[in-house]
Amino acid sequence: MKLILLDGGPASGKNTPGALLARKLQDHGNKATLLDLDTYVEHLNPTWIWNDKAKEENDQQNARANFAEAIDNYLRQKYIVIAIGERFLTKENIANFIGRLKTSPSVYLYHLSIPFSMRMERLHKRGPHSLIDLAKDQKDRDSNLKWYGYIYRNVNSEEIDAKNLFKLIQDNKGLLDTNMVK
Repeated sequence: MKLILLDGGPASGKNTPGALLARKLQDHGNKATLLDLDTYVEHLNPTWIWNDKAKEENDQQNARANFAEAIDNYLRQKYIVIAIGERFLTKENIANFIGRLKTSPSVYLYHLSIPFSMRMERLHKRGPHSLIDLAKDQKDRDSNLKWYGYIYRNVNSEEIDAKNLFKLIQDNKGLLDTNMVK
């Protein structure tokens, strides 16, 4: 069982390379899927706007539980799961996520790192989004002192980034010692 975690702030380029990586894994005879936490949040609240902080926390918690359950279900069916949408900046973030899983897969973690200017450009192309604070996210990432997994600069075409990530997985780069983060 393999679980590939793609971490990166908003507009860092997780979805398309993640989907291309899933296709590349499939082309090599694997069952693979891409799961995005955002779809589990949107199932509970499509607008992402809450008037009640307790309801927001409850929805976010339920979305994370449903996300972990879906990951476990795919892993049991022998899929390689590529998961995006969670934040994996700290040991605690990783441990909390792994703690929600019922399965014990090999976990690969890739932090997608691109220049802030590219993130702003990508977000601008998507259109305005009042819920995303890129500057705060970038500050959090810049202040992180210890990175687990593998930092990958995804500044190439999405196809090349997917190919490079595939090679990193084959070479076991980014494989986490899950005992170390518990």
